Amino acid sequence: MAEKKTINILGSCVSRDTFGMFEDDGGFDIQRCVTNSSIFSVCSPKLYKDLSLTENDFPNSRHNFQKRCAALDISKKVFEYIKEIESDFLIIDLGNLISRKIIKVRKKDCIDEYDFTYITLTKALEENIDIMESLGVELLETFSSYEDELSMVGFMYQYAEMIKENFDEDKVIIIEITTTERYVSDDGEIKLFRYGLDKMDAKKHCLALCYEILKNALPNAHVIKLPCVEIMANYNHKWGINLLHYVTEFYEYLLKCVRVIAYNSNREYEEILLEDVRTMFEQLINERYGSITDGQYTLRNTSSINSRFVKYGSKVIILPSAEGGHGQYTFSVFVKKKYDSKWRKVNVSKNNIAVYKPHEKALYDVCVKVRDMNNVEKKVYLEFTVR
Repeated sequence: MAEKKTINILGSCVSRDTFGMFEDDGGFDIQRCVTNSSIFSVCSPKLYKDLSLTENDFPNSRHNFQKRCAALDISKKVFEYIKEIESDFLIIDLGNLISRKIIKVRKKDCIDEYDFTYITLTKALEENIDIMESLGVELLETFSSYEDELSMVGFMYQYAEMIKENFDEDKVIIIEITTTERYVSDDGEIKLFRYGLDKMDAKKHCLALCYEILKNALPNAHVIKLPCVEIMANYNHKWGINLLHYVTEFYEYLLKCVRVIAYNSNREYEEILLEDVRTMFEQLINERYGSITDGQYTLRNTSSINSRFVKYGSKVIILPSAEGGHGQYTFSVFVKKKYDSKWRKVNVSKNNIAVYKPHEKALYDVCVKVRDMNNVEKKVYLEFTVR
């Protein structure tokens, strides 16, 4: 078995979820990860020469990872932290351009209008906003990257140069992403986002422009191209609904592409393999989502029982099954007497068979639930009579 390749991540949740969505991080060893530190912040000057915040400076936040990312962002130590441990590859995505807002700040005693810097408005900073007072800074402006395209482009060129100066270009993997306009709901309906649509074009333009700058500046980096199909968001994503929280298939695509790059030393062959994976994925997405005309996800619950009429003392065989969606499927089976309020869970075997022995002559209800890898759930209700 090949030794695990090591990965460092600099970008947004998309890159981290490419591995975190799967058991054992998809077979990779994640060593360093910083997400949602804006390019404006990374490329702008320090507030103070020796500023070094730690996780302890964010007492109102629960998650150490969020604390760490905020501390590194404000201290301007993102690249320093990533470089502490050398990895086989550095994964980069540009979701940080649109995932968090940016604040423009300066020291309160500063009289030079050009003496300012940028900080990412991370969740940890929002939860510990008093830190602004302790740092002795005042807020000048809050905005998003795509609202200042001129500065964004300038910082993007600077960001690319910083990557070239700090990392081996041949070890950099660029993941292309974009925003989603539709999502798969909890019950499998395909719905349009109700918020942010007025800024969707600006966000897409921002990402596309900055990816072109980054790829041109790093011609020897590996690139995982965005598929030429609509990628939908997932209401049941492990971190909740968001424009950058995709259906599971997209993370599978990204992970397969990373494996191609990580375990192949021939760059020409790599390009061929990556294109094959992309074509295969585009076909898969078209089959699962492209044919949807009624706004419904393709998962169907096809479960059944062996008989609607059961002799007292006999067992009922319940056969959970499903079609469509994105298998693997997870089944749950519940049984109750018709007019009872409480359901009783029935174990489902590895062969997807549930066996129930009723203890009374009565009319019974059966509920079979199926969930696929996108966590979409479909229920079916069956009934049988014991006589």
